[in-house]
Amino acid sequence: MEHDVAKYDLVTTWKGGKASQTCCRSCIIGEQIQPSSHYVIDSDEPEMLGGQGLAANPQQLMLAAFNACMTAAFAHEAEQVGIILTYLEIQTCGELMTNISARCQSSADNSSDRLQYVIRVSGNGNIRQFEQIHCRVISASPNRWLLAQNMTIEGDLILI
Repeated sequence: MEHDVAKYDLVTTWKGGKASQTCCRSCIIGEQIQPSSHYVIDSDEPEMLGGQGLAANPQQLMLAAFNACMTAAFAHEAEQVGIILTYLEIQTCGELMTNISARCQSSADNSSDRLQYVIRVSGNGNIRQFEQIHCRVISASPNRWLLAQNMTIEGDLILI
């Protein structure tokens, strides 16, 4: 996490219906190409939205990326201050509009889009240390920052 910029190259191919497949072709952090970056991610809409429900839908993938980014940031921040984690789980629940054009046509604000997450953590730190880590994660997670530009995000921390 010592580099300020990462470059990504992804290609998404339509697979029929509402399904798609994304190939993560490269990731460059600093000037170094990261090995093994040819991952494949499938996506499909649920049947109610016209898909077949054969893979996670785009919103689930977005929230999975949110959780993964927060998890990595939390583990990194804990490591930076010498805290050894024994358990870390982030649960996110959200309410997202499924029809963005309806929002554009209405004068309503984005208050209906809301994420709530709970971080369950244990390790050799105390509640104050974990709260400080959580505050640093809020500042450090690029995915959290991006989503927070357009919706309300509320988080809780539970020491277990």
